[in-house]
Amino acid sequence: MKGILNFLARAKLVELSEDEKLVTADRAAEPGPHIADAGPPDGPPDQMRSTPNDVTIPPPAPAAASPEPMAGEDHATPLADIFTAAGVPGSPYPAEKLLRLLDGLRAMDAVTRKAAVLAMDAADDNWQIEDCVSDAEFKIAALDAYKQQLAVQLQAREQQSAEVIQHIKLALDNSTAAIRQQISELEGLLEREVTRAAQETTSVEAGLRAARESSARETRRMDAEIERLREIPTNFKASQVAAH
Repeated sequence: MKGILNFLARAKLVELSEDEKLVTADRAAEPGPHIADAGPPDGPPDQMRSTPNDVTIPPPAPAAASPEPMAGEDHATPLADIFTAAGVPGSPYPAEKLLRLLDGLRAMDAVTRKAAVLAMDAADDNWQIEDCVSDAEFKIAALDAYKQQLAVQLQAREQQSAEVIQHIKLALDNSTAAIRQQISELEGLLEREVTRAAQETTSVEAGLRAARESSARETRRMDAEIERLREIPTNFKASQVAAH
């Protein structure tokens, strides 16, 4: 199969990965004919033949304990990490490799493209199309499980946010009631202070009026007494001077 991939790569129909390029370079340096070799599988045979139903759901990311943004919520989790967390087994021919091959054959119609892949499968004993199908099913199950995890995490976040918002609104209502109570008490205090100030002002003004009236009466009384006493110097001071 790798020989076919190399041929397609030279025809610029597919693009080899870095690992595949290294393997191609190593094989080109070896003497003798090059035999297509898919390499050893990544895991034991019994693991490679596991059914997609054996996929384990990856543990959900920790939910935020506060309405602050969740850690990594804007970060796209690499697919490889999702597959590893889900326990997706290795495959002698991963589905992504077949997808690259199919991308290079997009010029063909679907029937011809499928026939070409099956012919490649039949010509190479180192891999089977079932490996790709099984790997794809494992990964689809892992991605579905991850989507469900995201939905559960988002639902928990929505519920948590609703509770926090409700708590904020309740705190605002309590603060508003307390502040309005204080405003009412301050308005009552202000009214009492205004009344007291008005009463004290009235009392002071009344005292001032009384003092003015008293001063005026005393002034008139003094003037009358002065006028009465002035009669003596006026009448007798001149006579006394003449007698001397």
